[in-house]
Amino acid sequence: MIRAIIVDDEPQFRENLLDIIKIHAKDIEIVAVAGSVAEAVAQIQLLKPQLLFLDVHLTDGLGFDVLEQVNYRDFRIIFTTAHDNYAITAFRFNAIDYILKPVDAELVKEAIDRVRKQPLYSSANDERYKDLLNKNQPDRKKIALPTLEGITMLNIQDIIRCASDGSYTTFFTVSGRKIVVSRSIKEYDELLTPSNFFRVHQSHLVNLNFVEQFLREDGGTLIMTDGSRIEVSRRRKEQLIQLIQTL
Repeated sequence: MIRAIIVDDEPQFRENLLDIIKIHAKDIEIVAVAGSVAEAVAQIQLLKPQLLFLDVHLTDGLGFDVLEQVNYRDFRIIFTTAHDNYAITAFRFNAIDYILKPVDAELVKEAIDRVRKQPLYSSANDERYKDLLNKNQPDRKKIALPTLEGITMLNIQDIIRCASDGSYTTFFTVSGRKIVVSRSIKEYDELLTPSNFFRVHQSHLVNLNFVEQFLREDGGTLIMTDGSRIEVSRRRKEQLIQLIQTL
């Protein structure tokens, strides 16, 4: 069974969605419903669902506020909303689908089918992922990145830089590929520092092998080999300069 929570402030819609799920998705177990950001955050933290049916506008904020406030993030998201102007933001949060109200049963079925085809996280999966990270291995050559499709094995020296966006980290590679994972940059800072990476800013972790130029303007800016310009934190500037000079 896939454990799910419905987050929507319209009781009638919640009932309609429950009916659709009972008829067309018998492997979905609705473990809770919530009508506000605060209630949703509490239910997610407590029940740790694998799937979230999420409305955009709630009584005390936006559905995106829920995603930004929870620590537990091992679930898939299907947005169900009357507003069509938040789709881009929704997919930045790796949404499986964005269904406009009134929802069509067939669209809900199709979205759930996509959920079934993708690996669902669990605490056991999380432990296996941590084992793959193996932080006590300083001479590691590859890193395991959990994505929507599964786990991507990436050569560490193919990573130019990492950028943080809330609880997500984007990896930029020499091939131009971008890989987004739902892990904090702090976790990768600890993992990659032994491989000549340096946290130049709260939001940026760079591979020093791909630094092309350091500019002192505006407190400090790095020019990377891919042309990106990375702001350097003032308190980390001197340490960065020392590291660059030893390369």
